[in-house]
Amino acid sequence: MGTGAMSSPTKNQRDFFRIVKFSTAIAFGTMAAFLYSIKDISHDAALEFSAGTVIAFILAAAAGWLFWSFVANRSEAKRREGE
Repeated sequence: MGTGAMSSPTKNQRDFFRIVKFSTAIAFGTMAAFLYSIKDISHDAALEFSAGTVIAFILAAAAGWLFWSFVANRSEAKRREGE
């Protein structure tokens, strides 16, 4: 095997991390938006959609995306060190 084949991630690895990043971002964003929008859970649960709900979604989605970007970059860096 040449060194060029090992220096960059394969298409499958890139696709996998893209799917994981997207899925995590949507899940974290949805969870944060839902938790932010819950109001008055003592009697009847009520959801109140507001600008804060959108901001919570965006921040949590970005956090999930950045986490997996960090993991993918560290994985690639460790793989390069092993060559």
